[in-house]
Amino acid sequence: MEHALHPWLVDSVGWCAAATAIYSSRSRTMIPLRIAAIAGCCFALVFAVLRDTTPTIFANAVLLPLNIVRLAQMRRLIADAKAAAGAPAAYDWLRPFMRKVEFAEGAVIFRKGDIGAGAYLIGSGEVFVSEHGAIAGKGALLGEIGLLTRENRRTASAVARTDVRAWSVSYADLEQLCLQNPAFCLHMARVIVHRYEANLAG
Repeated sequence: MEHALHPWLVDSVGWCAAATAIYSSRSRTMIPLRIAAIAGCCFALVFAVLRDTTPTIFANAVLLPLNIVRLAQMRRLIADAKAAAGAPAAYDWLRPFMRKVEFAEGAVIFRKGDIGAGAYLIGSGEVFVSEHGAIAGKGALLGEIGLLTRENRRTASAVARTDVRAWSVSYADLEQLCLQNPAFCLHMARVIVHRYEANLAG
């Protein structure tokens, strides 16, 4: 492809793409990484068009919208977490990072002392938590305390009192979200402390 731009200007765009890619790889938090990745995709896309490199054009044309979507999700997560700070029972802001699971009536969701792998947000049905004599229903978050216990040990047992539809999020994903976003980490700490206080009061 012929273009009227001076070669040094084209090379400058390429160097900008390289610089943003290096910066994004060094970023320790997710939002700056996504912003750098978006900028890098833009520079790389322009450079690829000027150099007429179709594979690079294709790759960055795909990566650019994906990074924009992920950035929007991350910003939404932090904003919703902050908004929910005054309402600890509102956990819908976690939904984009969860997967749907179902339990039949009588199924053991987890047992006290087991090593846990994640937390559950109840979508419908009821769950009986025997150690606290409590019934958790729609909108309740279960198992999040295990994120902070030694070896992720469960502190209570949960059994499906009815058929239950829920969403699960792994501790690994929660840890990554906490490491990437201090605001999210602070809110998760508040959620866990709130549940611990409720358990003591119950």
